[in-house]
Amino acid sequence: MLPEGLVRPALDHVDPYQPGRPAGDLAREIGIADIVKLASNEGPLPPADAAQEAMAAALADLRVYPDPGAWDLRGALAAHLDVPAGRIVVGNGVDSLIKLVCIAVLDPGDSLVMGWPSFPSWRQGALTMGATPVLVPLAGDGAYDLAALQAAITDTTKLVVVVSPNNPTGGAVEPDALTAFLDDLPDHVLPVVDEAYFEFMDDGAHDAVALTRGRRPLVVTRTFSKIYGLAGLRVGYMVAPPGLVEAVGRIRNVFDVNHMALVAATASVRDSDAIVSGRAAANRAERERLAEGLRSRGHMPLPSQGNFVFFDAGSPERAARLNELLLERGMIIRPTGGFGAPSGIRVTVGHPHENDRFLALLDEVVPLLPA
Repeated sequence: MLPEGLVRPALDHVDPYQPGRPAGDLAREIGIADIVKLASNEGPLPPADAAQEAMAAALADLRVYPDPGAWDLRGALAAHLDVPAGRIVVGNGVDSLIKLVCIAVLDPGDSLVMGWPSFPSWRQGALTMGATPVLVPLAGDGAYDLAALQAAITDTTKLVVVVSPNNPTGGAVEPDALTAFLDDLPDHVLPVVDEAYFEFMDDGAHDAVALTRGRRPLVVTRTFSKIYGLAGLRVGYMVAPPGLVEAVGRIRNVFDVNHMALVAATASVRDSDAIVSGRAAANRAERERLAEGLRSRGHMPLPSQGNFVFFDAGSPERAARLNELLLERGMIIRPTGGFGAPSGIRVTVGHPHENDRFLALLDEVVPLLPA
């Protein structure tokens, strides 16, 4: 037993993140080999050829520690994004960067303002530091309500987070509204725009990295886990003001991004134009087909700018039972209670045959749900 009082009391309020269930684990339990996982918003396609070739060439270098400065990747990102490399921090997925930002900025008594339901790691990061997460209801379309977010800011607020497109609902804020919101923030607040699903957004949607070139301090986080197909390697990045980059450099693990992740992400950035456009277009087409399939069955998914759709199952009990019935049939989707939406279901856009299977199984199990 640990001595009483050894663990920080703030951690009593932090719920562990609940990841999606592994397909292999479910296959062993129910005896169905052909499991479809539409739970974790992974891209349906593998890493690009350039990334796979870079990883194959890097195998001989695995005896050596990875580059702690991520120089090649930051250089490639700087050229791709038109921002200085010194303002880019690479991390072990966006989750690690969220924790680093919270550690660097928040003290007990501070607050972080964010929308809710939303990505829970921001809430967890605030609670871990003994700060208060202030959770603001979303707009009706599932996007962040920027006016309500602004109204929730007080003298204790240090961070305000905008997840856009929002996970799990899929809504994205309008670009002009985002710019106005950032311009109106008080000076003592540091804004963060979490753009994990940026590449999936429709043409004309906001690009928060472009806003980091202005005078207003701003943090933007993005990932290689989704459209680039590198979720298994865990690599993300943020563009941040120099002072925050320096602070995070004091606390981050030196070798927190492995060599395979660095070379695969670097090759992906350099081949980004070829990778992103085709994959984004395919996602948009399948996302709309999946959403229309839900609408035609009487479910009303929220408009989504991500690689997933979200709908309300009617009650927490119906959402839980729907998940159970689909699991029994080899289909893994995501109930969203941990994101703050206990009646919600989030379904990743998969291959066409996977989406068709989900809709067919939905027809099979909905009659079995509680009223």
